[in-house]
Amino acid sequence: MVDPSTIRAIVMVALVTVTQVAGATLLVKTTGFRDPAWTAACLAIYAVSFYLLAEVIRQGLALSLVMPILAAIVPLATIIIAITVLGEPASWLRLGLLCSACALIGISATV
Repeated sequence: MVDPSTIRAIVMVALVTVTQVAGATLLVKTTGFRDPAWTAACLAIYAVSFYLLAEVIRQGLALSLVMPILAAIVPLATIIIAITVLGEPASWLRLGLLCSACALIGISATV
């Protein structure tokens, strides 16, 4: 059976990922932090994300492990949202290079 603290850490890292991606996605709506409502929403989501990240680290997950994982997952998820929701263009070469870079970051976390 999996330790409950491990499950809690996984859930919290997943929430950090979701809030990071949501915050990045909302940056488009802030129009350079000129729209007060969207800016407040974006900053609030990032505040929640940083709180969750700090809590995960406080509970014992190594910073040297969690940051490379987030550095790999968050950009990939943001790219998917940018292409599917925001309609941004992406060539196969661009996607391949970005995915490769994120994979290398993820792999480096395990070395």
